[in-house]
Amino acid sequence: MTDYAVFSDVHANHTALQACIDVAMGKGITNFVLLGDFVTDCPNPQKTMELIYVLKQYFKTYIVRGNREEYLLNYRKNGTGNWKKGSASGALLYTYQNLTDKDFNFFESLPNYGQFHIKGAPGFEYCHGSPTVTSELLFREKRNTKKVLTHLNEGILLHGHTHQQGAYTYRGKKAINPGAIGLPSGYGGKTQFCILHGNGKAWEEEFIQLEYNRKEIIREFKNSELMSVAPAWAAISMHTIRTGVDLNETVLLRAMRLCEQERGKVKWPDIPEKYWAIALKENYIDLHGKEIPHKEE
Repeated sequence: MTDYAVFSDVHANHTALQACIDVAMGKGITNFVLLGDFVTDCPNPQKTMELIYVLKQYFKTYIVRGNREEYLLNYRKNGTGNWKKGSASGALLYTYQNLTDKDFNFFESLPNYGQFHIKGAPGFEYCHGSPTVTSELLFREKRNTKKVLTHLNEGILLHGHTHQQGAYTYRGKKAINPGAIGLPSGYGGKTQFCILHGNGKAWEEEFIQLEYNRKEIIREFKNSELMSVAPAWAAISMHTIRTGVDLNETVLLRAMRLCEQERGKVKWPDIPEKYWAIALKENYIDLHGKEIPHKEE
């Protein structure tokens, strides 16, 4: 019987990643499937990359890149783009500036999609978003998810990107999302991954939700340049880590709407911080990612 730990969406939360690695190794697991979005959003991305390099060096790893790695590679390839200080793109710029040539070369070497085949076990496929589009969202019951499952070569697809842990079966094919390690959704913010248990004939998934030292990664936020480079975005990320409630899209869209209302137009990433501040406040989040107490209507 062989087990595989499946990790996705670390988003530079090395504290959570270390906790997941420790639990997997405590179970005797030496095989890892890594589904991308290793960096961006949390501080000190180099610490996450060091952990990934250790896994790759000493254990059997199957690794694909995510849309965040593609953003970074495209930015590097096209020269200095329009990322700048501010909550819209500051976290991306911060990450870019804190990575090395080794990291970019590693991202470049990764495929977007993989098929797993070993003798004596059923195969599976793995990707970040979908097998063909790194940023595609595969939510259960959605038409595009059913279409992707219909076209699978194997019976199982491991995918991330949505940050929502769970499995969905359609016409005998199963999509398994291990959940997000770094910015997990639900379960009170516990970090999440999945273990595939193999018996030679089939795979059975086990979903893990794990408490870890969130204070450590929050402390790193407060001591990093990320807080000044992308203040509202850092606050949203810390709020997700604290609560398991992801409001980044809600706050972003509201900030853009406020900007458009006052200025007549809005063009990402040129969204002044004052609009972010209002959007945060409307969602009861302070600049440390804590919830602002409010009276129920």
